Amino acid sequence: MDHFRLRKYRGPETWTRVREAYLAGEPAPSVAQRFDVSLANIRKKASREGWTRHAMARRYDLKPVRGTPDGPRPAIGPLPDALNLPFEPNERPVKVREAIERAGARAAWLLSEGRAGEAEVLIRAARALSELSVRYSGMR
Repeated sequence: MDHFRLRKYRGPETWTRVREAYLAGEPAPSVAQRFDVSLANIRKKASREGWTRHAMARRYDLKPVRGTPDGPRPAIGPLPDALNLPFEPNERPVKVREAIERAGARAAWLLSEGRAGEAEVLIRAARALSELSVRYSGMR
């Protein structure tokens, strides 16, 4: 008995919607599930037709928008010099709370500068440090 695999055909209007959803920032696995297309097909078509996020950002030279010249300024001002200095290799904060507060302030500043990825890393590190300090109360 021969079994044949059914091929799914998605028309141009479906692929247009897939492209719009993908470029809007929805993850490819979510787009694939929502429009019933394979993840490999999304990635192949995006690469072949040049609508990967990387290609679109390069094409349009996208930069984060931080308001218009006449619009309001960011709510958070520049990072104070005391918090702006990077940790020296041998420097250790005296208290864990100080390190967590410093990471939070720096993350807020990074967010105001449009650097959300770096801010997220700092926030995760501060959260992990906080959880460790609770678990091992001898670190305080």
